[in-house]
Amino acid sequence: MPKIIDVEQTRLRIAKAAGKAIADKGISAVTMIDIANAAGVTTGMITHYFKGKSDIIAAALRVPFMNIEHKIASLLKKGETDLATLLDISIPASRSHFEDGAIWVNFWGVIAADPEFRKLNYSLHREGTKIYDNVVRAAWPESEAWPSDIFDMALRSIVTFLFGLTAGGVTNRAVWTSSTQRTQLQLHLSLVRDWAQRQARAARDNKSSRAAAE
Repeated sequence: MPKIIDVEQTRLRIAKAAGKAIADKGISAVTMIDIANAAGVTTGMITHYFKGKSDIIAAALRVPFMNIEHKIASLLKKGETDLATLLDISIPASRSHFEDGAIWVNFWGVIAADPEFRKLNYSLHREGTKIYDNVVRAAWPESEAWPSDIFDMALRSIVTFLFGLTAGGVTNRAVWTSSTQRTQLQLHLSLVRDWAQRQARAARDNKSSRAAAE
């Protein structure tokens, strides 16, 4: 009986191997042979499952999001509510998360000169933001009462900061140590939460004042 191959699992295995190869050599330098060697397959098998190098890179970049989403879901299921703890897996503060961050930093280094990669970055950014949207709402239940523009601004600030921490943690670990990353994340989240709460209160007060005047 021929062996049944799980297509999605095979694609995921190759995507994870591609991530390791990218983290090691960089997107510009990595080749299909490097990816095949890392995955323990032939280049022909890779082209059977992926349209080309860009398709593999897109799959590899989605692996960190998948890891983040699964780990956050596990922490939430255990009752974790501290946003800094939930987002810790999104930054390269630990060795197990460093590789995921390195993949993205390599990608950011090449998107400016590649229209196709810029388009991919936009798409992936939207996918990643949805994950952070959900976890912020879960950890900060009061955010449900914030006006949508305030929530969106707070979320954008958090996501931008996470990307910055990732870049610093990957490229300059001597400065952006694990401790520094975690301390700065806690500080930023505290500032954003306080700002959003103040803005939401001000918006409610202005609404009440207008209603009273009418």
